[in-house]
Amino acid sequence: MIRNLIFATILAVGTPLAVIAAEAGDAATTSRLATSKHTLVEAIRQTEQANGTVISAKFEFEDGKLWLGTYAAKSGRAADAEHNTLIELKGEPTAATWKPAIEVFADKEHLTRSAMQLTLMQLSKAGLADIVTTASKANQGTAFSAIPAVKGGKAVVVVMFATADGKTHAVDVELH
Repeated sequence: MIRNLIFATILAVGTPLAVIAAEAGDAATTSRLATSKHTLVEAIRQTEQANGTVISAKFEFEDGKLWLGTYAAKSGRAADAEHNTLIELKGEPTAATWKPAIEVFADKEHLTRSAMQLTLMQLSKAGLADIVTTASKANQGTAFSAIPAVKGGKAVVVVMFATADGKTHAVDVELH
């Protein structure tokens, strides 16, 4: 009984704190988007020219800097995660040319996340750049994140937008 009460208390307090932390991270990122010389779609297309299929992309504020990163499957969507090289390209988007560093994932956390994202993107006929472009035409703001997820039993890409008034909103684009 006490264990259940402790769990419920942690859940009740922890969930709002997680939401507040995520919103603070978004605010730190979105307040700096205007300094970027590159868009999410540009980074996706640049990555795909030489580094496989992009399975997620986002801007983030980390270590006092704005970063633009993409996760990619080097062998494309045709190969499963076990027979693919899962990588991240991450660089500063404030320079005239986006020159990301490449990291090959070896740790469990990144391999698990990127394997799930690859699997979800394999369900779609459209690439991530096209999904973001389509979502952007129907929504106001700047797309700053596009990450596959499962919601309500359906595969979606959650595209996050930042508006000029400092607010953010998410759009779930169903994959098929």
